[in-house]
Amino acid sequence: MLLALAVPGALLAGKSDPGAALVSADEAYSKDSQRAGNWTAARRMALPESETFAPGRVKVLEFGKNMPDPPFTQSWKPAHVWISCDGTAGITFGTWSIVGSNLKGSYESVWAQMADGGYRVLLRRGGTEPRKLHSRPGRKGLRAACTGKPFIAIRAPAEGDDFKFGASNDGSLNWTSVVTKQGEVQIVVRIWDGKDFAPVLEDVAPARIAR
Repeated sequence: MLLALAVPGALLAGKSDPGAALVSADEAYSKDSQRAGNWTAARRMALPESETFAPGRVKVLEFGKNMPDPPFTQSWKPAHVWISCDGTAGITFGTWSIVGSNLKGSYESVWAQMADGGYRVLLRRGGTEPRKLHSRPGRKGLRAACTGKPFIAIRAPAEGDDFKFGASNDGSLNWTSVVTKQGEVQIVVRIWDGKDFAPVLEDVAPARIAR
């Protein structure tokens, strides 16, 4: 059941470890993937609006509706966490591997807080391409500043690009995802520092290899 994967949002209260709830949620998701299978776990963790890339943008529940679980086991572990001031959205970044093989890479997941305080995945992309990390807060996480008034300036996407913008309820954490008309996938995460938005993660997957 989905509730078995939910982690209480009360864990966010600790100032010394604001990423605890997201780390627990991500690790529970990985364990469920190893037990039940990758697509089974993905469907359990997804919302109707949840997306991934295969290689273009797809809805997890629609694209993966009848997708069989792969014969291999995938595991992952979060290494860095960023979270909004109000805790309504967060990002995990880490590494993944295929058990029993040399296949490995990295991933980022965007999480949304539910009414019960737990978290579900809104957006996820894994691949072998390196990400550009401007911030490395570790598993304890970095919480957005709760001072100042976040303002969001969105640059108009190029013609023909599939562009989407998302943000926490308080606007202190935001992310953009783009699939260009050439097929390149671009994901950028920004966090409010009290005066401006600072990029913390950039993911660019060239066309033909985006996953």
